[in-house]
Amino acid sequence: MSLLIDRVTVSYGSKVAVREASLELGPGIHALLGPNGAGKSSLLEALATLRKLSSGHFSVNGLSGKKVRKILGYLPQDNLPKSRFTVREHIAYICWLKQIRSVDVTSEIDRLIDISGLGSKADSIVASISGGMRRRLGIASALVGSPKLVILDEASAGLDMTQRDAMHRILSQVSSESIVLTSTHIVEDIIDIADTITIMNKGSFVFSGEWQDFCNTRSITDFKNRYLRLVSDIE
Repeated sequence: MSLLIDRVTVSYGSKVAVREASLELGPGIHALLGPNGAGKSSLLEALATLRKLSSGHFSVNGLSGKKVRKILGYLPQDNLPKSRFTVREHIAYICWLKQIRSVDVTSEIDRLIDISGLGSKADSIVASISGGMRRRLGIASALVGSPKLVILDEASAGLDMTQRDAMHRILSQVSSESIVLTSTHIVEDIIDIADTITIMNKGSFVFSGEWQDFCNTRSITDFKNRYLRLVSDIE
């Protein structure tokens, strides 16, 4: 199983957001970092088939274009809207969108509520739960149908330390059989769970590799210093 990104470019008129990005990833948790405006969200939206490529190609297990949606789970950067659905109804709706078989919907809802720790809020209206809980619901929604490619844009935004720890456990569970690509600004997320690190700046990949190739230790200070030196050198 692999995600193959081959010279992908994403443009908005004359502005190039992602420039000839190439990368190959297998199962595991892969962190995407970079300064604001580096092109992270544009790349993730393109991989989620929500933004047209200007050039290049990507595929997941040989599937490309809109066919990728069948094996894709996506969490956008913005939090879920405050809908009048209950948590359970929201997940049921995502199951319907993803064409989960009717006989499997109840067990899928129960599975996702369990792994996301939303049991106490299962029958609560989405609009009534906290931003952190809605973020957890967004992650659960991205995992409907056990997708082979999971794309999370700032998954830990709005989560407190306990909630981030729960998210780490969820992603660790699914990453053995899925490719999890997540952007983040929280260094602790990377130290705790990432198998590989990819850094973007000004639309291009400036580093991609395993943790030990980027930093000799699992020290937050060492990581930040290495990251800032790399981005500053390029800027």
